[in-house]
Amino acid sequence: MSHTSGEGTPILAFSDKKPARLLADFLTSSNIDVRIVKGKPEVSANDDNAPSDDKVDNLHFQIVVINPNDVAKALVIAEDFVANPNQAKYQQAAWEVGSVFDSDKNKSKGLRSNRSTAPNWLQDLKSTPFMSLVMFICLAVFAISYLGAFDAIYQIFTIRSFTELSQSHEWWRLFTPAFIHFSVIHIIFNLIWWWVLGSQLERIFGTWLLVIIFSIAAISSNIAQLLVTGPNFGGLSGVVYALFGFVWWIGLLRPQWGIGLPTNLVIFLLGWLALGYFDVLWVNMANEAHLFGLISGCLMALATHQLAGARKRT
Repeated sequence: MSHTSGEGTPILAFSDKKPARLLADFLTSSNIDVRIVKGKPEVSANDDNAPSDDKVDNLHFQIVVINPNDVAKALVIAEDFVANPNQAKYQQAAWEVGSVFDSDKNKSKGLRSNRSTAPNWLQDLKSTPFMSLVMFICLAVFAISYLGAFDAIYQIFTIRSFTELSQSHEWWRLFTPAFIHFSVIHIIFNLIWWWVLGSQLERIFGTWLLVIIFSIAAISSNIAQLLVTGPNFGGLSGVVYALFGFVWWIGLLRPQWGIGLPTNLVIFLLGWLALGYFDVLWVNMANEAHLFGLISGCLMALATHQLAGARKRT
């Protein structure tokens, strides 16, 4: 139960800051002014639902509602959060609000934006570490290649036949071709889509999901291309098509999660993939990498949809 203090009404306490921030961001997006207080939760002495003494020390991050008129609404939202904290709407609110709470420095200021004085694009990179890491590797590899070390880079990153891999055990070559790009247009096209789609997924679903999508898509698309055309290929396109497939299908399967792609963009990317098979473009396309990347992304979206449904039923 909650009670009113001089600085607001505490409604819920957490032992971890992450769920406290998720709930606080969602309350903020619902026009409820809150802050996070670090320390033991405030409870009434006669509160039957108060935590026992051996548990109080573990509860460090407390949600405090500033306006007493918002307490009833905030409690309803908090109860729903406790019942199902993995709903996508909470991650979506955290992405939109983009807030950082620090009770020690902001007791009088409440919520403080983490965008302070840094440019928006820099904050975007900091909030999506894996997306930024892959982008940096691709740019670094391309820069080194452009300076005259392409042959050396290609020998290090290119894939090998399964016979060679079984002998050398250099299994990392199954996904490193994703870091190789052959022209400025090639890398710009791939990195723009990687930034747009990858950053969206990392903010909403977390870093580990993007790591999983990248790994599965890179390996499956590279193997498919290897089996059809041999080892002479490279690029992040297979992973990009996996991101496209994932966002596209999640938008269809879980429209309430608030992510997806416009129909005209879906048609364009599917048409671009199809054109590669007709061999009418001015560049050589890694068609199988694109196709199997797309398939892997769609299947991972389906798996995410099924897992979310199973988690909700339990």
